[in-house]
Parts: sequence; C-alpha cells; structure tokens
Amino acid sequence: MFEIGEYVMYGAGEVCRVEDKTKRCFDGISANEYYKIVPVEYRNSAYYIPVNTADSGIRRILTKEEIYGIIDGIPQTEALWVSDKNERSERFGEILKNCDLEGMIGIIKAVYAEKEHRADSGKRLIAADERAFAAAEHILHGEFAFVLGIKENEVSDFIKARLGERQSCSNF
Repeated sequence: MFEIGEYVMYGAGEVCRVEDKTKRCFDGISANEYYKIVPVEYRNSAYYIPVNTADSGIRRILTKEEIYGIIDGIPQTEALWVSDKNERSERFGEILKNCDLEGMIGIIKAVYAEKEHRADSGKRLIAADERAFAAAEHILHGEFAFVLGIKENEVSDFIKARLGERQSCSNF
C-alpha cells in the first residue's frame, strides 16, 4: 500500500507523487480503486494505477541510505556487455523495463567502456547502445537527484566524490 503524499517511481524511471486513492470507472462497467500519481517533472499529467496491481507498476523511491549503498557498490558491479548486439539489446531492454538498478549500472559501465574502446580506433557506438546508456543514466540520475536534492547534471560529480575517484567511474 502506498500513502497519499508518498513519492514513488513509475514505469521506466519517472518520479511521481501519490496524490490520491480514488474509485474510477474507466471501462464504463465497473469502478475500481486507483492510485492517482502525478509526475514531479510534468505536474499537468496524471496516471491512474489500479491499487490491486500497483506493486508491479510502481515502487517506493529509494532512501538516501539506499542510494549511498548503490553508489558504494558501483566498483563491484559487473559491466554487462554482451557481444551479440541483438542479445545485448534484448538484455538491456529487459533491465530498463524492469528498472533493475544494479543492471542499469552494469549497462552504464559496459557501454562507457565500449565507447572508450571504440574511440581509440575511431569508431562510434551503435545507436541502440547509446539509447540504452542514455536511458539508464536518466533513470538513475533522475531518482538520485530527486532524493539527494541536487540537480540531475550534478549526480556524476556526487558519485565520483562519494567514491573518492576522479578518473574512474567518470561515466556516472
């Protein structure tokens, strides 16, 4: 159960506030109970999530302590590179769809390393890898920024400072 006023993550990484719990009839036949959630970034939008299936579509937002734990675990997180681009695209898609935070860190680490490797030989990343990288970074940075009370473009520096590394993990 979610409380009115609580902040949650919806879908593929959108920070929302639970505004209401209400009965609505969207199918014209029967009324069901829904959470009305409003994106923090786009206050003119609203989503209605069925209460009985809310756990599969929204989750509680991370706490500062959980974020610190995730950041502290970055050096041990495995880069998730898969050689076959179709398999890689499928795996990255599943990670993003499921909002697998550790998996997203693995995507960022893997794609960043591949980008560096390709740059050495004058090549660029394929578009699917760039999109997966950008999506993972946006989801993580958005939630981290909201919880930590900083701007999204400051998250990389925050992570580097937390890890005490200026050169390594520059992909965050």
